Amino acid sequence: LKNNVSIFAVTDHCDIFLHERYDIYTPIVTSFNKTQQLNEKYKGKCRILTGIKLGEGFWFPEQCKKAVNLLPYDVIIGSVHSVRYGDMTEPYSRIDFSKLSEKECTAYLDAYFNDMLTMLETTDFDILAHLTCPIRYITGRYGKRIDISVFDGKITEIFSQIIKRGIALEINTSSYKILGEPMPERKLIEKYLSMDGELITLGSDAHAPEHAAADFGKAISLLRELGVSNVFAFEKRHPVALKIQ
Repeated sequence: LKNNVSIFAVTDHCDIFLHERYDIYTPIVTSFNKTQQLNEKYKGKCRILTGIKLGEGFWFPEQCKKAVNLLPYDVIIGSVHSVRYGDMTEPYSRIDFSKLSEKECTAYLDAYFNDMLTMLETTDFDILAHLTCPIRYITGRYGKRIDISVFDGKITEIFSQIIKRGIALEINTSSYKILGEPMPERKLIEKYLSMDGELITLGSDAHAPEHAAADFGKAISLLRELGVSNVFAFEKRHPVALKIQ
């Protein structure tokens, strides 16, 4: 409300690969129920939508299907947080990329985009999360510069697939403070638009209240510069246009 947001979705993580370590389903049910309560509480002030953020669903299809069908979400976000690269399967947010060479970092990113393509081929979701998220760590945290253009073919295929499937591209603002730009960066947003992509959502990846809707103003200004007139929310898993003022 302080950031003048009139509609947003609560999409807590459901990292499928952790299903053997703990109950991944009950927290999502709790989040869903609480979100519905808050939507009633703030009716007239803000529309609060229910959702889930799936991670690595294609690693365990049966458990992923259970999570997808667990509740009548407004929106499902698809994300890749972990990559099976060599003996590394932990989330990339926990990897010390300073110990990897530039060649290894590039190979890791290649595996990441391959996993994203696999997710697009196998998983039911509405929004593709933070397309270039490992860069937030490889470059933002460890200062290693990677030429993203070497993945142009795979990114083109990712955009082609999400446009074909009616999946939205998330403009994730959590990287502004560390990279000075959103994920994906401007030139990739331009590429998506040049391919007649239309479905764009905003996400602040707010793991803490003070980060909710962080730098949305910057993202809106960028989209306005690029000639974008609408961003989208999802209600009952259908896109709803929100006009950029």
